[in-house]
Amino acid sequence: MKNILLAVILLATLSMPGAASGGTPDGPVIVMTHPTLSQVKNIVEMYEKDVIPLPGLVLLGIYHEDELLNEEEAEAYQEAFAFVRESGLDWVRFRKISGRVEGKDLFRENAWTSQFKEIFASADGFLFTGGMDIPPALYGHKTALLTEPTTPARHLYEVSLLFHLLGGGRSSFTPFLTAKPNLPVLAVCLGLQSLNVALGGTLIQDIPSELYGLATVEEVLALDPDRIHSGVYLEKLGANDPDLAPPFHRIFLLPDSAFVRRMGIAADATPQVATSHHQAIDKLASGLRVTALSLDGRVVEAVEHLRFANVLGIQFHPERFSLYRKALRQRLQPGAPLDFNPLAFLKANPPSYEFHKAIWKWFAEALLAEPGLGARQTADGVRKSN
Repeated sequence: MKNILLAVILLATLSMPGAASGGTPDGPVIVMTHPTLSQVKNIVEMYEKDVIPLPGLVLLGIYHEDELLNEEEAEAYQEAFAFVRESGLDWVRFRKISGRVEGKDLFRENAWTSQFKEIFASADGFLFTGGMDIPPALYGHKTALLTEPTTPARHLYEVSLLFHLLGGGRSSFTPFLTAKPNLPVLAVCLGLQSLNVALGGTLIQDIPSELYGLATVEEVLALDPDRIHSGVYLEKLGANDPDLAPPFHRIFLLPDSAFVRRMGIAADATPQVATSHHQAIDKLASGLRVTALSLDGRVVEAVEHLRFANVLGIQFHPERFSLYRKALRQRLQPGAPLDFNPLAFLKANPPSYEFHKAIWKWFAEALLAEPGLGARQTADGVRKSN
């Protein structure tokens, strides 16, 4: 009863108009899913340090009201609201998605469609963030023992939103991006997996067991670094350590990828990327093409949309602000000294740093290229959407 009461109190607090700051939007609007404290801080730090090279920006974080019934999620959102308010970040906004939709209705017009249309009207780009496992029922599979679908409310609306943006062949639905075909959509880690599921694809539910036939943490850690995709395995052998660095591994890029053709990265480059996932694309959805793979070729690391040129899904994490801090010190193993700096590591392994910066340069340029910035056309809609 105490947990339910806390959730109700937090829900009421987060729904208050004063939960987000006021002011006038200035610049393109990035719509970001799951705007918890860590995700908001990622964008704030990258924007303030010009990793995202934009002269102005509005960040519109969207979430579903049922996420707040999860005590841990509700606390993470409360922290985000407090951070924005106390920091005076008048360019960060929040909007709640309300109503419920059953799985069978995700891939058609539904109770969320009108809300999605309003959000799309104000958007100059979308950022789908990382998170927990998608319920396998959404792609027609049973749930494996190692799958952790602990945040179902966000997966339902995010998968449906991606379907609304891009279509997917399940019906005669006209995707929103038909009206703005060059609008950028960057889908990170879980975002990539949600993109694939929304368009009709499926997922590998556990990479170590399904791809490599491994059964123990020790077996995973005995692999070479280019085949270790998550830091959870180190954490399972030691105490939870906030200073533990994420694992990095190399990827290879396909010659016809946006990384090579549009971002200027050499076709033979193998940049290092920060990684944190145990699931991956299995059956590739119709409408997508693979444009980067793990070094052994077994894990899809990036996809692009065949119709909409600025839709990019990536399985790694270029959005973590810890990658761009000069003074940050982390440890590579539990109990090891704090002597690892991710930024120095990226710069010491070219073109890893250049690769990360190129992704955000591409995203910023695509945002600015949108004709008639949504922030200026629909400022009132964004301002009143809390």
